[in-house]
Amino acid sequence: MAHPPLAPARALLFALPPVLLLVWIYAGVGRGLWTIWTTNDNYSHGPIVPLVSAALVFARRRRLAALPVRGSWLGVPVLALGCALQVAGLRSDVFTLQGWSLLVVLFGLSLALLGRAWTRALAFPLGFLVFMLTFPPVVVNQLSFALKEVTVRFAQRVAESLGATMLRDGMTLYLAGGELHVENPCSGLRSLIALLATGALFAGLQRGGGWRRGVLFLAAVPVAMLANGVRITALILVGHYVGVREAGGLVHDVSGYVLYAIALGALLLVRRWLTPRTGPPHPPVAIPVPAR
Repeated sequence: MAHPPLAPARALLFALPPVLLLVWIYAGVGRGLWTIWTTNDNYSHGPIVPLVSAALVFARRRRLAALPVRGSWLGVPVLALGCALQVAGLRSDVFTLQGWSLLVVLFGLSLALLGRAWTRALAFPLGFLVFMLTFPPVVVNQLSFALKEVTVRFAQRVAESLGATMLRDGMTLYLAGGELHVENPCSGLRSLIALLATGALFAGLQRGGGWRRGVLFLAAVPVAMLANGVRITALILVGHYVGVREAGGLVHDVSGYVLYAIALGALLLVRRWLTPRTGPPHPPVAIPVPAR
């Protein structure tokens, strides 16, 4: 015999003890994430992600209130997997595993305490939390180097086509007035991660079929790479025509924000292009009838 669904208020009260236990277990992970968010530029967007996720849950409050609360035993193996990741992360001292285990545990708790219907409704807000987590340093370093390689090659060719002359040695560009060295922060990884998070948010709110959401999310990759390539090209041109000191000063700092704003605008244009055109139906056409 199936158990009747719980009222939302009673379900939340029932869920309070495991939630408090979760907070206690993952307090160290929270402190670690905060330290990374405030010291690593690649994850400086991290504090915004939980706020966006909470806003998405709040926007679904009426839909959630209408859903039945029926805990599912399917949440137990998911919780077990999350706990195993946490233990593995602690034993191996790999912080990345500890962060990802938190996301798995949240899905497991949702299934176990609230049920399938609530978990389906919360899937996107919970899944969006992936953008607050970190990746293994070896992955970040390899990706950063690959992005720098592509960006420097692109910027060098475009700048040379616009009249700049230079010699390149690895990530260092030798201009007439000095040298420009492309450091890791200039790889574009930070803007790529931030734009991927933005693209995921836009995709989650996008109307239309799943292919529209997929295209919108993936569009963040070329948009971010192109924006960073344009930025490095602009810095090379400033270094060639104005001076290397000027290219590495205020222009360098301001250009990052300007190009991110342009990339965000490009992503909005992609979203507008992918949005289905559903205008109001045409009014009936009146056909005049001659008087008799």
